[in-house]
Amino acid sequence: MNYTGYSAYDDETFFEKYQQRRGKKDAPNEAIEQPIFDNLLGDVSGKTILDLGCGDGAYGVELLERGASFYYGVEGSQNMAGLAEKNLTHHNAEIKIADIKDIEIHKKYDIVISRLVLHYLEDLKILFQKINSCLNHQGIFLFSVEHPVITSNYESYHKNDKRSNWIVDNYFDSGERTNNWHGKPVVKYHRTFEEYWKIIKNTQFEVEEMRESKPIPSNFESKEEYLRRKRIPLFLFFKVKGK
Repeated sequence: MNYTGYSAYDDETFFEKYQQRRGKKDAPNEAIEQPIFDNLLGDVSGKTILDLGCGDGAYGVELLERGASFYYGVEGSQNMAGLAEKNLTHHNAEIKIADIKDIEIHKKYDIVISRLVLHYLEDLKILFQKINSCLNHQGIFLFSVEHPVITSNYESYHKNDKRSNWIVDNYFDSGERTNNWHGKPVVKYHRTFEEYWKIIKNTQFEVEEMRESKPIPSNFESKEEYLRRKRIPLFLFFKVKGK
């Protein structure tokens, strides 16, 4: 059985392994992805925020503590949504259990975010159009995805030893990839950098900034791990402005 979208997180074995990995300080999500995402996001004081694929809601708690006025998280996984509802109790927040590819957005937001979710979706154009329509004037959409050099070929992921080289193959052959992640076959979708750029432009967004996840030494406890993470970009970030 191949897991698509959020479904893997409702497999109890997968969910437990994922939670254990996320707890490590040198894990890429904590040491690389979130620091860059925070830097791009900047001041959220007084902002209303929509988070597509909010996971356990922990980031929503951080954003509200940093001054956001309201946080609305959308999550497809029952396991993740349950954690999010628990974490955001007594905060000015709401969690909706829904598949983000089918979501209807009825309110306006200052900021829409999505962290490491969109590479699970086969089609982004309609979703991006919905996001642009729900942004307030000068609203921001910020998202991160696995970098195309990662999604192009997952063969290197399947090796048990520390990787001496990373295999990039079939780069211009976009579409479905299956990654054996935490022991489960998880379906993701590869897009080139150029394709992400075209989707953004064709849905009437203006690109403000782009990053490719260069690590910062101070975010790592292990120098060896920092040097290893410098070798290839793990994540791709786009900060875009609505029409």
